[in-house]
Amino acid sequence: MMPRVNYSVIKPELENSNIQKVGKKDLVRRAICSRIVEGIYRKGEKVPSCREIAEQLQVSKNSAYEAYSGLVGMGILESQNRSGFTVGMDVPDLKIEGPLEEYAEPSSPEKLIIGSNLPDINMRANQPKNWTEFEYPFVYNQIDTELFPIEAWRECSRLALGRNALPIWTSEAVDVDCPDLIFQLRQRLLHYRGINAAEDEILITVGAQHALCIISTLFAEDNRPIAFENPGYQEARHLFHLYKNKIEPVSVDAQGLDPDKLPKEFKLAYLTPGCQFPSMVIMPDSRRKMVLQKAETANAFIIEDDYEVGLLGHVKPNPSLKSRDRNGTVIYIGSLSKTLSPSIRMGFIVAHRDIIDSAKIIRSLTVRHPPSIVQETTAMFLAHGYHDVHLKKLREIYSQRWHVMREGIEKYLPMFSRGQATGGTSFWLTGPKDFDADAFAKYLQSRGVLIEPGHIFYHNGTPKNSFRIGFPSVATDKINTGLQIIGKEAETFLR
Repeated sequence: MMPRVNYSVIKPELENSNIQKVGKKDLVRRAICSRIVEGIYRKGEKVPSCREIAEQLQVSKNSAYEAYSGLVGMGILESQNRSGFTVGMDVPDLKIEGPLEEYAEPSSPEKLIIGSNLPDINMRANQPKNWTEFEYPFVYNQIDTELFPIEAWRECSRLALGRNALPIWTSEAVDVDCPDLIFQLRQRLLHYRGINAAEDEILITVGAQHALCIISTLFAEDNRPIAFENPGYQEARHLFHLYKNKIEPVSVDAQGLDPDKLPKEFKLAYLTPGCQFPSMVIMPDSRRKMVLQKAETANAFIIEDDYEVGLLGHVKPNPSLKSRDRNGTVIYIGSLSKTLSPSIRMGFIVAHRDIIDSAKIIRSLTVRHPPSIVQETTAMFLAHGYHDVHLKKLREIYSQRWHVMREGIEKYLPMFSRGQATGGTSFWLTGPKDFDADAFAKYLQSRGVLIEPGHIFYHNGTPKNSFRIGFPSVATDKINTGLQIIGKEAETFLR
């Protein structure tokens, strides 16, 4: 008798949030393949008819038939000429030679190796895994999926996967990045930031965090401290600490990091001058010049993390700090996470060629090289002008949302100070000294609202009365309602 799919077994797959996002045909394929792997269906045995599987998985009969036809083409199923479908292949059987007892867990206590430099989990941004299910996710570092240029990216992926490009992205290229991507970065993104860099002064990385990891490794043996913005980008601080670098916090005010408070000796100064993280303030030219002078005097380098610049149409971005660099003092880090998607993991370093040569060696020892197919796809996305069009669209939408946010904050959140930031895709709000933003953030989750407590951005985790609210993931027509909820709950919370 033909085995039937037990719907109660399949049901968890239907309820899985990731499975729900795939197409109906994919759902059928996954269900059938998982049953074959689990041994419910074996080679030569019949699988449910298209009608039966369609009813069980709540999809159309046509979707089921198309899925089955695809599995036939792959050799997983075989069509039996009007009598249904059977399994057409065996799942590889990997056997362990010898008695299983030899592979049992040892009875003696395990020796655990725990990294003493790992960051405290309470000092990291802990967004709920199901953050997309919240109605008002005022979180940062996420994108509005409705704005992603899926058709353009699909077209560039198709071109990159073409037969002519096959030898390019299938071969390992440890020391060589995609030439077209380097060219496009120089011509478009870097030129836009006022940076003139040679080909051998650019290195592609797996996102900006990977770039910071390479730099942390490169300068780890220098015992001088790293001057770090306070508050500042907590993941960079954790990474530097992980490599046993000493961190010297430098306070941030309405004009960004104060150069007068830089230590006399330091090896690196980590800065976000274009849009300070997380306060969103912009460092003026006078301070930029002073920071460069201080670094040159200290025989130190500056890491310019240009993570978010030019995303608001009403703000004219200042030239990058790297554009003022004449002595190779600035190590510039950029990425496409904010304009495209953080999951694409496409970043780059621009620095003196000697630094890049050393960085290539470190990269080759860790990830070998960023995926060539992603490099090729990104290069085509830039070359065909899709990024320019997408950026223009983002600037218009984000600028509109920024103004809605500012007006809504002034109207609904007068109990919080907004600071003097004029740009960025988030707002930095500060409450009374005794206000606990972390407790407030947890309280708001029950109302479907997500905000980010600000204590994680400070060197020692204090003060705790600030929080950040980002708007890329919140539709424009939902912003005011979300801010109203925050304001109403804040009135109660502050009593």
